[in-house]
Formats: sequence, C-alpha cells, structure tokens
Amino acid sequence: MNTHLNGRVVVVTGAARGLGRDYCRYFSADGAHVVLADVKDVASAAEEASAAGVGCIGVQADVTDRRSCDELMARGVEAFGKIDIVINNAGLWRGLHEAGLRSCPPEIWDAAWAVNVTGSLHCYQAALPHMESQGFGRIINISSMASRSGRDAYGLTKHAVEHMTRGMAAEVGAHGITVNCIAPGISAFEAAQNAITAADEVTRGLAIKRLGTSRELYESMAFLCSDDASYITGQTLFVDGGAAT
Repeated sequence: MNTHLNGRVVVVTGAARGLGRDYCRYFSADGAHVVLADVKDVASAAEEASAAGVGCIGVQADVTDRRSCDELMARGVEAFGKIDIVINNAGLWRGLHEAGLRSCPPEIWDAAWAVNVTGSLHCYQAALPHMESQGFGRIINISSMASRSGRDAYGLTKHAVEHMTRGMAAEVGAHGITVNCIAPGISAFEAAQNAITAADEVTRGLAIKRLGTSRELYESMAFLCSDDASYITGQTLFVDGGAAT
C-alpha cells in the first residue's frame, strides 16, 4: 500500500474506462480522494473507485476546452479542499496508427493533437494556481512507447508530450511542483480490446515477454507522486517491458 498517498487529492482524466479507470481504483485504495474526469459519463467509475477506498467524485469534462479544465479543478477543490496530483491520462489512439502520415485525414490529425497534447497543456495550466498556492504538486503526463516513432499522428503527439513535460518541469520546479511522464508499452487492456492485433508478435520482441498490467503502470506513477521522488522532474519513464533494448 502506498501510504504516502493518504489524504492526497488526485485528478485523473480519461477515467471512464480502461487504464484510467483502474488507476482511479488503485489511488482510492491507497487513501487518495480521486476526481475522475472524462468527456463520457463517469458516474459508474466514480462509484467503483469510492468503493475501493475513500470518497471520490466524477466530473464530466472536455480536456480540449480550457474553461472545462478550470471547472474540473474547481470541482475538486470544492469537494476536497485542494488539488495535489494530476494524471493527464486522456488520449486518443484508436485509428491513429493505421492512418499513417500520407493518408491521415485532417480531422483525425487535429483531434489527436487537441486531446493528446493540448488537453494535457490545459489541465497543467488549470491545476497550477491550486498547486502553487500550497507549494506542492505532482503532474504526470502519459506518453507511449509509440513516441519513438514518427510514422503516425499518435506517436508524434506522444513525442510532443515528452518534450512538453521537460518544459513544464522547468517552469514550476521552484514552486515545489514536479512534472514527469510515464510511457507505457502494450497493456493487457489494449490487447483485450483487440486494439493491438499482433500483441503476441510484439511481446516476442520485448526483453520481458509479456503484456504490461495497469497495476505496474500505477506503481510507477505512484512513486513519481511520492515525496521519495521530490528530486525527479522533467523525466520520461518507459514502462514497456524493455521495448528499447
């Protein structure tokens, strides 16, 4: 159990389903109040997270809309008195790999950048006043092992997120706020959703020849959110089974 999370208030975007929903449940079980945010209905995920530990709330929010992000943070402060941690998990990935660059439709390209990059920026901007006032904050952006590739919109947006993380960290370190990035590999959730059609082939190319789990990703971000990681900022941690080896 990550006891250092007791009493923390965590905002998780993209929380209605999948990995984001799992993260919320784990944070709650470790004693953190979670503000679950998603453009979709997040009520059932919030109930599930609350049942796992302490009180949580769900807020429908659109990360591509800065005003919506401001309202999201305000709801968290209204409910729990502060914002300590933001997990920028909301992202678009379905269909982005297949589109490539030559044939990528403008609407897909624009949506990918709006959610994956601008959405993370909006939440960062909206959270800062609350974190600066208390002299503490942890922001975790979510990238991907795909950031190593420039062959599709998804990989390019995630590469941008990693660069943006370093810029954010440089801006706010003096205020007791760290900004880091987690870059997952292929998760069991993605494989189960048939989003990765060649999962077996991909895992054969890893140093650790299996799919990753949401719990493993959570433990990495929980460490970066802890006091033990107070001197770590501007970094990208690849949790991908050794895809780069």
